[in-house]
Amino acid sequence: MHTDLTAQIYFAAALRVGADASGTRLLPLARLREPLAPHDRFSQRILLALQALEFIEPELNRSHVEDWLFARDWIQHGFTSLAWRVLRPPMRLPDSWGLLTDVLARADSIDEALAQLEALWEDLALAETVEFARCELSGSGYDPRWADEAAPALGQALEHFGANQVMYLVHIALRSVALTHQRGRVPIAQLGHVFATSIANYTARAVSEGWTIKGMSRSANLPRSAIATLFADTVTGLGDAYFSERPSVEGLIRALRKHTTLH
Repeated sequence: MHTDLTAQIYFAAALRVGADASGTRLLPLARLREPLAPHDRFSQRILLALQALEFIEPELNRSHVEDWLFARDWIQHGFTSLAWRVLRPPMRLPDSWGLLTDVLARADSIDEALAQLEALWEDLALAETVEFARCELSGSGYDPRWADEAAPALGQALEHFGANQVMYLVHIALRSVALTHQRGRVPIAQLGHVFATSIANYTARAVSEGWTIKGMSRSANLPRSAIATLFADTVTGLGDAYFSERPSVEGLIRALRKHTTLH
């Protein structure tokens, strides 16, 4: 159930954002109309998973291989430049909320289906917050790779808060990094650890002291990804709760009940 459901969502998102008019080919990641996933590595993970499950295959023939071997502009021939052949018929999903209802009606185990959707929500929320941290670090003149070091702390924060609330914790952690940097007490190479530790410390304080965190608004520099839109609006009906609530089965059930009540 997990592989089937997750693969369906991955495949639908990839087709929605990257399929050509015939539905038989996916454009390279570098040419998509919008991001496939909130984080570049998540986008690559989606395509590699679909390749392993034989939904798609890389579009490489002899001439492409020679490009990869001999092109002097090799920097243009990385993973993001790969196009993909679609090996399965295009999926048709509803334009409005409703897929979750159908999934749950057909699922062998509703609890399992909800658990796997919760896991995907957790993955997406982490990707959202890591990408936000990368953007904030870069904008402040720091190494955006520090966001990767902070990923475990961000994941722990998401056990208690929604993605936009965790982004606020990122914001104040970055202020701590800037203050530490100004004081000159820590080598620059160690500031990434300071950033991750600050997020963990602020999370612990927020939980123990019962902070009320309003949350950050979505930055215009971080457009919503195809899979986030699909997951939040079409698959689960979470809507804004996708961004503002802690990933949980309870949140998914509330969305289901709300839809059932309204419709």
